[in-house]
Amino acid sequence: MSEVLSILSSALFMLIMIDPSDKILLVSLLREDFHIEDIRTLIVRANLIGFLLLFLFAVSGQIILQQIFHIDINALRVAGGFVLFKIGLEALESGGMMTLKKEKNILALAAVPVATPLIAGPAAITTAITLTAEKGLYHATAAIFIAILLTALTMFITLYVIKNVSKTTLGVFIRIIGMFTMAIGAQMMVQGVVGIYLLMTSAG
Repeated sequence: MSEVLSILSSALFMLIMIDPSDKILLVSLLREDFHIEDIRTLIVRANLIGFLLLFLFAVSGQIILQQIFHIDINALRVAGGFVLFKIGLEALESGGMMTLKKEKNILALAAVPVATPLIAGPAAITTAITLTAEKGLYHATAAIFIAILLTALTMFITLYVIKNVSKTTLGVFIRIIGMFTMAIGAQMMVQGVVGIYLLMTSAG
C-alpha cells in the first residue's frame, strides 16, 4: 500500500511538471480551427510520443548524464529547477505558457511542439531521470504512465466538456499555476544546491 501511495505521489509530481494547464489552453485554441476528430487524434498521438520520450529518458538518462557527460543528478535538479522557474515566471507575467504555430495539418503539431516540449519538456525529463535514480525504473515508469493518462484525460475533458472557457478565465488560471510552478522550480534548485554542497562536503 505504501508503494502504491508513493507511486501516486510521484505521478502527481510528474503531472505538475508536465503542467496540464497549457494543454487546456492548447485544446481551446485548436477547437477554433480544427475538427474534433483531428484534435482527438492529436491528443492520443502526442501523449503516446510524450510517454515514450519520458520513458526513454527514465531508462537511459542517468547513464547518459553520469557516464557520458559526467553530470551529477543534483546539477540536473538545479538546471531543471531554473527552467521550471522561468516557465512559471513567463506564465505569471503573460498568462500563457505556449505559442502555437498555425499549421494546415494538425497532426504536424503532435510531435513538436505538443509531445515535446509541452508534454516531455525539460522539467518533466529531469523528473523522469531523478525518479529513476531515487526510486527505480518500475516506480518511475508507473508514475510517468499515470501522469500521461491524467494529462490526456484533461485534454479530452477540455475537448468534450469545457466548450466555452473565456481566454480571460484561462489566463487567470494559468497565472495561478505559474506561481506554483515557480515555487516548485525554486524548491528543485534549492534541493540541487544542497545536494551538491553535501557531496562536496563529504568529498572534502
